[in-house]
Amino acid sequence: MYISYTLYQAEHVKTAREQREEDIHTGEMAADFGRLWHSLAPRRGGGQRGFRQAPEIEMLTEARAACSGPSAAPETICG
Repeated sequence: MYISYTLYQAEHVKTAREQREEDIHTGEMAADFGRLWHSLAPRRGGGQRGFRQAPEIEMLTEARAACSGPSAAPETICG
């Protein structure tokens, strides 16, 4: 059974439309599989998958937090 289908595929030349439809179907299946995989895969570190901020960005974020509230010290340089 499988051999006869393989021979049919080898002899049957696909039109551009048939190939495009097959490619679309394959892409949709891959997207569905990816969504399923991501829904089942465990998340690491509070939802961030292997991402770590650079120290400069962390310092900038802390500086913005210090400048944003009414409790900002007068010596804090905000700009």
